[in-house]
Amino acid sequence: MIRKFVLPVLAVIGIAIAVFMVIKGNETSPTSKPAVQSATAPYNSYIFGPGIVEASTENIAIGTPVSGIVTAVYVKWGERVRNGDPLFKIDSSDLQAQLPPALAKVKEAEANLAKIKNRLRVGESMTPGVSISVEDLDNRRLDVGIGQAALTSTEAQVAQIRTEIERRTVRARLSGRILQIKTRLGEYAQSGSLNPPLMLLGNDDRLHVRVDVDENDAWRFQPCAAAMASVRGNPELKSAVKFEHTDPDVVPKVSLTTDSTQRVDTRVLQVIYSFERGSLPVYVGQQMDVFIEVAAADEKKQDGQSPSGKCGDASQTIGPTKPRRKS
Repeated sequence: MIRKFVLPVLAVIGIAIAVFMVIKGNETSPTSKPAVQSATAPYNSYIFGPGIVEASTENIAIGTPVSGIVTAVYVKWGERVRNGDPLFKIDSSDLQAQLPPALAKVKEAEANLAKIKNRLRVGESMTPGVSISVEDLDNRRLDVGIGQAALTSTEAQVAQIRTEIERRTVRARLSGRILQIKTRLGEYAQSGSLNPPLMLLGNDDRLHVRVDVDENDAWRFQPCAAAMASVRGNPELKSAVKFEHTDPDVVPKVSLTTDSTQRVDTRVLQVIYSFERGSLPVYVGQQMDVFIEVAAADEKKQDGQSPSGKCGDASQTIGPTKPRRKS
């Protein structure tokens, strides 16, 4: 009797499960919120460009004029240095070994010159043509000149060795902050242009942001237009930026963003803005989202410049701004 109801019950259960799965599969999955909120434009009409934060002096790659073992590192990460401060030192033991013989040659040349001058002084005390010949007296005077030249040559060799020793100590050529150190005590430092460099130096009292403006938007760009930069990852943190200059050539884009519409062969106009860091948690090398205001067509026809007027210092603004639609 029970066997007669087993198959119908299983069939009903299977149909119920199938209906449930169909209904569950047709449900719309909830939209997940982005992990990082994207920045919103503060202008009605604007140009957007990703920017890289740089030091106001640009990022200066520090190298060494000669290759060798690093025997001393005088600075630390983030340390401020002044013009002329030592950064690191290359082994100069070979030059130090050349210095004592060179100094000995100087003393030898000094003694030889003193001897020649003494012979000249004795000859000049004699009567020319009687006690000493005129030719011999002239030769003694010439010997003094030769001895003086020999002394000058040996002194120049000592000065050259000391200059080469001094060149082994790499010094800062401007005041700034040590942004990066890629050389350590005991490592072999290669001369020339390196990537990454041995050290990275820059003045970050006032920061620059290098903005890549797409070549398709380059004709819309106005140097004195208002611009706003926001911190990647937290669009609530933003600052007005001041126009500094524009690189006059359009170059291939080097830093690519995660934007799906960005092409690999994009060429960009690089525009440099500056801003005060203030309390913004911004660091050299960090990416920022930059919005540049674009004047309306009729305003451009009237005065040929952006609504912001003359270029001036940018006042820092931290906090949210009301989003506006992109024209």
